[in-house]
Amino acid sequence: METPEIQKSTLIITGMHRSGTSLIASLLQSAGVALGQRLMQPSHGNVKGHFEDLDFVEFHESVLRSQGISKAGWTFEPQIQVQEQYLERAKLILLKRCNQGIWGWKDPRTTLFLHFWHELIPNAKFIFIYRSPWEVVDSLYRRGYVDDSVFHYNPNFALKLWCHYNRFILDFMSQVPQHCLLINIYSITDNPISLVKAIEEKLGVYLKLQAQNIYDASLLHSEVSSSHRPALIKHYFPEAFELYEELNSKAWSGNGLSSFPFSGAAQLPPYVVWALQDWLDLRRWEKQASNLQSEGEQFQSQLQQTEAQLAHSQSQLQQTEAQLAHSQSQLQQTEAQLAHSQSQLQQTQAQLAHSQSQLQQTEAQLAHSQSQLQQTEAQLAHSQSQLQQTEAQLAHSQSQLQQTEAQLAHSQSQLQQTQAQLERSQSVIAAVQTSKFWKLRTKWFNFKKFVGLVNDV
Repeated sequence: METPEIQKSTLIITGMHRSGTSLIASLLQSAGVALGQRLMQPSHGNVKGHFEDLDFVEFHESVLRSQGISKAGWTFEPQIQVQEQYLERAKLILLKRCNQGIWGWKDPRTTLFLHFWHELIPNAKFIFIYRSPWEVVDSLYRRGYVDDSVFHYNPNFALKLWCHYNRFILDFMSQVPQHCLLINIYSITDNPISLVKAIEEKLGVYLKLQAQNIYDASLLHSEVSSSHRPALIKHYFPEAFELYEELNSKAWSGNGLSSFPFSGAAQLPPYVVWALQDWLDLRRWEKQASNLQSEGEQFQSQLQQTEAQLAHSQSQLQQTEAQLAHSQSQLQQTEAQLAHSQSQLQQTQAQLAHSQSQLQQTEAQLAHSQSQLQQTEAQLAHSQSQLQQTEAQLAHSQSQLQQTEAQLAHSQSQLQQTQAQLERSQSVIAAVQTSKFWKLRTKWFNFKKFVGLVNDV
């Protein structure tokens, strides 16, 4: 993949951590510079925002971690080499921004990658922000992030990092001065419009700053400048003080090169065992005190919530007590009903035992009945066949019945006469059968049958 063609108005904002790069980035964004869509969220150290494009931040962190370096950029490596696999990733990031007008990004870690980005974007402009070493060190001590814990074990480390970052900036400026603008943060805080002027005069990029009230003076703690800390650094770390003076000599000013003279040359003792330890301890104590105050405010807020919850709970308790009294009354009624129910239950159980005995008998009878049922079903089938025949005969008989009923009525009158005659005949027959003649006749016929002389009539 070839490096995408980037517009000439690409502004790269960087410098040592805690030097004011976020402030410069916020001013440039208000002036119309596109600093990215996915920016880092505000935090305790930067309540107004970091204004850092996470695409570039995550890229720098990945490269640093791949070489065993803190992702915050706490290193003294003279040059960070970007492996081949990260080169394509960087080109993709630039490709997404190649059609934008005035754009750029801000990330202090960029200081460690100046030559890398200059080769990818030859026309890019670099805006370097610096701040006095004692103020940067003081800010790092105040911040107390997890990534800054290295300073707790080596307070001098913060000052050495300040030297490394700013020396790297001066070396790069000496190679491509026409692409670089070096600014002391306080030259901008005094007059934000001067930033636009400096970019126009030095870099040839024209901007229009609309918001001039972004800067909050309370975010830059400069009271350390009036203490003995600058004199301490000048005495025990002269190379850092000399580097700061060199930065001042090469920084931009509306009237030429700016000058930020050192003041506060307090007298120091001839020896100090750990020159910056008390400074670090002081800031750590201040941090702890701030945390305790914050915890106290949270505790008071929680206390108010707890009191409100307590009042609500007491109201609920009163309602619950009333419900309890009502429930106890219902309980007494329920217990009486329960005693009555238990008595009924005992009776029901006795009835159940009796029913189970009857059930066993019924089951035996059922088995017998099922056997009889089978026989009955066979008989029923036979009966149904006979029933069909009978129904046919019944239909025929019903027609005959009607005729017979008519005849019956006629026959009843004759029957009465016949019955009278029958009664008379029966008396005559009875008299004849008892006579001697009838008896002899009967014996004669029986004899003839015996000898085979009688023919059947």
